[in-house]
Amino acid sequence: MGARSVFVVGDSLFADALKQTLADNSVEILGSAPTPEAALPLLRAKSPDAVILANASADPTLPAVVGQFLAAYPDLPIICANFGVNAIQVVSSHQVGTHSSDLLAAISALPKRS
Repeated sequence: MGARSVFVVGDSLFADALKQTLADNSVEILGSAPTPEAALPLLRAKSPDAVILANASADPTLPAVVGQFLAAYPDLPIICANFGVNAIQVVSSHQVGTHSSDLLAAISALPKRS
């Protein structure tokens, strides 16, 4: 598999360190923007494999931001990285057909929650 490409959104030392770490590990950084509003219009031309939202602290607006990205680019995975949390979250959107059988198949394919 070839190198993966990402676009980093964030204006902090954490975002800068994240970009350097990824570049040092053969991840292509296609670009970055300080805010989601600045990033959204750039993504179509850049066409990354994923967007990384690099948050230096807890952000209560994160669900709305993720929703903006998924609405604009439904096939683009969003990786939420937070400096204060020892975990990442990957969010992606998958369109489901309009027939009830498509919806039932999508529901049955969901992983079981523990």
